[in-house]
Amino acid sequence: MQALFTQLVLICLAGTASAQDPISPQAVAPVASAGAGASSASTANLATRQRYVVARDDLLDIDVVGVQEMSREYRVDGDGMITLPMLSRPVMAAGSTLDQLSQRIGEDLVGAGLLRDPQITVSVKSSPWNTVVLSGAAKKTGVYPVYGHTTLLELLTEAEGLSDDAGNYAIVTRAEKPLPPAGQNSAARPDELSARTLKVDVGRLWRNGDAGLDVELHPGDRVTVERAGIVYVLGAVNRAGGFVLSNDQEQMTVLRAIALAGNFTRDAKPAHAVIIRKASGAPGERREVRVDLKKVLSNHAPDQPLLASDILYVPESGARRTLEEVVNTAVTTSIWRMPI
Repeated sequence: MQALFTQLVLICLAGTASAQDPISPQAVAPVASAGAGASSASTANLATRQRYVVARDDLLDIDVVGVQEMSREYRVDGDGMITLPMLSRPVMAAGSTLDQLSQRIGEDLVGAGLLRDPQITVSVKSSPWNTVVLSGAAKKTGVYPVYGHTTLLELLTEAEGLSDDAGNYAIVTRAEKPLPPAGQNSAARPDELSARTLKVDVGRLWRNGDAGLDVELHPGDRVTVERAGIVYVLGAVNRAGGFVLSNDQEQMTVLRAIALAGNFTRDAKPAHAVIIRKASGAPGERREVRVDLKKVLSNHAPDQPLLASDILYVPESGARRTLEEVVNTAVTTSIWRMPI
C-alpha cells in the first residue's frame, strides 16, 4: 500500500513538471523583470537572495512552484541541513546564499527524477544568528538581518539615517564569535578601542559617504550611535529648550546659547543668571556657577563655555524658583531638543 502511494505521488509530481515551461538550469530562482515599473522592494529582494548567507537554525520559506507538498517552511538543523519530502538525503543549506540554495534544491529534484524544470524560491522567515542590533541615535533602531556582506553605511541607510540628536561617533561591538566575513573592506580604517570594539566617525560617514570610514558588519555585531550632548536654556528667554551639540568640535558658550534661545525677555534679570552643572562627585549632585550676563554682553566679563547637560537659567523679576524646580523643568523640556 505504501509503495502504491509513493508511485502515485511520483506520477503527480511528474505531471506537474511536464506542465511547467522549460527554464535553464541556472534560473531555478526566478527574478522579476527589471522594467520601468520595477519596485525598490524587488531590488531589495534580489539583493537578499544574492547576499544573504543561510545559517543553522534559520527558518526558511521554500516555494516549489506547482508542488504544494514541498512548499512550506523548513528549519535548518544543527548540521546545516534541511530535509525535503521525497528526497532520499538532506540538502546542505548553511553557507549558501538563497539563490545558491534554490539552485541546489532544483538540481537534487532533477537528479532524483522528481521534476524536470523546477522553479524554486527560497526566503528567510527568521534567523537567530544573521542579525545586527542598531541602537542609540538612529531614526529606526532595531534588529536588522545581515546579508553576505553588509557595511555600517548600508545599515544606516536601511535605518533611514541618524536622528537629530546624533553625535559624531558610533561604537561597533563585535560578536564573541563572529562569522567569517564574505568579503574584505580594505578601505575601512576605524579607530580601534579594543579587539572587539571599534569607534567610527559616523557623522562624516553619513554626511559624506566616506568609504575610508565604512566598516563591514558581521552577524551578532551591535552598533550604538552615540547621542550628542545637550545644553538647556531656561527661564526668562524667548525660546526656552534643549539645544543639541551636533558638532563636538565647536564649543558652546553662554552667549551662543542665549542667541539660540532668542535672547532674554524684558522681565529677565541677566545679572543673576546661573549655570547649573553636574558635579564630578556623587551621581545626582549639581553645583551652581554664577554668570553676570550684563557684563559678558558688554565685554566686561569673559564668555563662559558650556558643557553637555549644563542648564543656563536666566531668572525673571519677582520669580522665585528653587534649583530642583529648574532641573525638573530641564528634564521635561528635553523633548523639545533642537539641533544647532
